[in-house]
Amino acid sequence: MDESQNQQPFKILITDDVSAQGLSLLEEAADIEFDLIKGLTPETLAERIPDYDGLVVRSSVKVTKEVLEAADKLKVIGRAGVGVDNIDVDTASMRGIVVMNTPGANTIATAEHTMTLLLALCRHAPQAYVTLKQGRWDRKSFTGTQLHRKTIGIIGMGRIGMRVAARCQGFGMDVITYDPYLSDEAAHELRIKCVTLPELLAQADFIALHAALTPNTEQIINAEAIAQMKDGVRIVNTARGALIDQDALVEGLKSGKIAGAALDVFIEEPVPADSPLLAMDNVIVTPHLAASTVEAQADVGTQIVSQIIDALRGLDFRNALNMPFSDAKLLRTMQPYLALAEKVGSLQAQLADNTIERIEVEIKGTEISDHIKPITVAILKGLLEPHMEKAINYINAPYLIERRGIKVSQTRGLPAPDYPNLISCRIEWQGGGSRTVAATLFNHDEPRLVQIDGYRVDVRPEGIILVFQSYDRPGFIGRVGTVLGELGINIATWRTGRTAPGGMALSFVSVDRDVPENVMNLIQEFELIMRIRKVKL
Repeated sequence: MDESQNQQPFKILITDDVSAQGLSLLEEAADIEFDLIKGLTPETLAERIPDYDGLVVRSSVKVTKEVLEAADKLKVIGRAGVGVDNIDVDTASMRGIVVMNTPGANTIATAEHTMTLLLALCRHAPQAYVTLKQGRWDRKSFTGTQLHRKTIGIIGMGRIGMRVAARCQGFGMDVITYDPYLSDEAAHELRIKCVTLPELLAQADFIALHAALTPNTEQIINAEAIAQMKDGVRIVNTARGALIDQDALVEGLKSGKIAGAALDVFIEEPVPADSPLLAMDNVIVTPHLAASTVEAQADVGTQIVSQIIDALRGLDFRNALNMPFSDAKLLRTMQPYLALAEKVGSLQAQLADNTIERIEVEIKGTEISDHIKPITVAILKGLLEPHMEKAINYINAPYLIERRGIKVSQTRGLPAPDYPNLISCRIEWQGGGSRTVAATLFNHDEPRLVQIDGYRVDVRPEGIILVFQSYDRPGFIGRVGTVLGELGINIATWRTGRTAPGGMALSFVSVDRDVPENVMNLIQEFELIMRIRKVKL
């Protein structure tokens, strides 16, 4: 992601309106060029995207697999808003493209709009307004329902859900929630009760949807769920239209099982003019307005533009959804250890005798023990690079490893020497083989391999290295040196670890230039050598 040596300006494509404040940030950035092109279909976006380093979208533009496969330069996608169901995040991750959103920018606006719809639904405000504008003074038809002492069930207790909960409590409501990721401790602090989905459906007088759209939440409100609800329940949705089975909702509204619904989002937007929801008196609709306040639009525009610029410059990756870490300061601070971890992974990949099936990582030391995730990802990146033509980075490495069916885990107790900070990695490959590699930094900046299986070593992991497993006998080093010397290949360093004098030894021989395959075969014929490998680190 670091493009500090690239003298060309970064190009950003913006596909929807961005606040004036956001555009000003772009205009003031000397290393940024941008185009604002609205109304792009996936097909037209795919035609234009090859020229751009960054992309800013809202919910209306679809960033499909086809778009991403055409995005040869694209480094970061910024969603001006929260939901990213219009972006193929998996494909973006596989291609090493950062996907980020702005989860906090429209939180207050959406929470307030939820309350607007909830109150309007209870007091029939839109219907009464229309009637009065038509010249009719009709009070009896619009007797409302109070929020006080009612129970609201909130599905999804994220940033917005929490703010809606607090506002409902201000109206004297009891708040229950269904959110598998909310701990009991957090719920207690919020003064709300965690329940199962069936319990929420059975107990709630009002239901507010604030969940992300995932395969598990799509149509979470369906015919079966509606059948479990209280008679006369009211539903508010300012999250995603696909959270509700629209046909089931219509049937529930017609039957009276659902007293009313207030909807800001829909499966198809704009809503078709013949949608049955638009013809129902007990339905309130708004055209996806939850985030549409002056303040929220200004905030979301400046936030996403600022995030995109910082990401392209390699300064920060805040709110990145597919990065193992978003703090660029951590990236810089940990860079020597991450570089070392990549070397460990690369060495493991080049020495493995067969297809790798399992990776175990152990981290020890005060400087690195809290950073197991980025160090593990760095190992995965290093492990993939020797065998893949495509660019590997910290974004796509975990996805590519998962696609190959390689199991990755954190472990404890790997045999390793005692150093203040130590990275250990054990791999297993098909056929039952395994290898453990341990590495550390001397003086915080000098990388060293310190153990390979049972061999204690002291090897600088860089350049071209010949790795010998051999019998520890007199004259061996001289014979290898003679062969290499006759071919003009200079030995830079020779490091050997052994289990006991005269036993097996593991040697790392750094050379100044590449060793041809025929020379490797010649050395392999020495009777003392069990095996030889050439690695490039």
